[in-house]
Amino acid sequence: MLGKGFILTPAEAFALINKDPRNKEVLYPYLNGDDLNNSPTQDPSRWVINFLDWSEEKARSYPDCFDIVERLVKPERFIQKDKGAKEKWWQFLRSRKELYATISELDQVMVITRVSKYFVTTFIESSNVFMDKIVVLTFEEKGIFAILQSTIYDCWVWKNTSTIGSNGINFAPNDCFENFAFPKDIENLADLGNAYLLSRKELMLKTQLGLTKIYNLFHSSGISEEINENDKQVKLLRNHLIKIDINTSFEEVIDGIKRLRLLHKLIDEAVIKEYGWTDINLQNDFYDVEYLPEIDRIRYTIHPKARKEILKRLLMLNHQRYKEEVSENSKTLSLIIKR
Repeated sequence: MLGKGFILTPAEAFALINKDPRNKEVLYPYLNGDDLNNSPTQDPSRWVINFLDWSEEKARSYPDCFDIVERLVKPERFIQKDKGAKEKWWQFLRSRKELYATISELDQVMVITRVSKYFVTTFIESSNVFMDKIVVLTFEEKGIFAILQSTIYDCWVWKNTSTIGSNGINFAPNDCFENFAFPKDIENLADLGNAYLLSRKELMLKTQLGLTKIYNLFHSSGISEEINENDKQVKLLRNHLIKIDINTSFEEVIDGIKRLRLLHKLIDEAVIKEYGWTDINLQNDFYDVEYLPEIDRIRYTIHPKARKEILKRLLMLNHQRYKEEVSENSKTLSLIIKR
């Protein structure tokens, strides 16, 4: 948006709405990566003043909000070299009108934090303004969610996108989403995807933990048939449950983590079945993943041999789909020429 002056606390936003209900027309919840990964509710922690692509005259008709932007954003914009940033200083620098026009008909969208320790997909209401560090996918289908949340897709992401040191992946849709060969049928995966999503949400709310900490527990080998009390994540969980006032026991949380793993395993098996690759033995368990930082390599994932075979087949399928697409386009072009 290029201008911190656009950003408000929830209290500031609600105060503006209480002062004049019309202000609600230019005030939006503003979702960032920290909200997605670290908030148990994943609610936006900030709001923004958003004048869309309006003229200055129309924006000025909301004086409470316009005065804030004029006072805090305009001076910042006028020291920029970008001509557009100066000329339309009351608007976001890159408003992405096409995105918001596309999602306006949807109740929710699938979102991914671009830079994250774990690749995690979730659903958020489409009425938010999304920070540029969040990737928005215009899908509502739980079957697609199941595929993207599966270990099969996770392997593809880590293979094809860049990483940022020990911070994890730097998800780039053109590198690992647009070139991903989805199975032909996804409807059979919807129920599993929905069950996984609901189970994870329930666990986040019960524990008051965000996605990153939930997946720290998910991938902890100290939480298996026997609980290793010396494990870092086990200790952190026990201390967390002591500090917060919730009616959830340590045992309930452990059961929740194990249920999430089971659902993840079932999703992996179901996705493989949709591809017709049931000859691959996934062997979901704890493994050292060689491409992760040495200090944090253990993951609950599929066997390394299964991962390599799946990546090989996904690449072959990608090439096959590309050839089919080229062939279909050639046929279409030929028919047009004949006409």
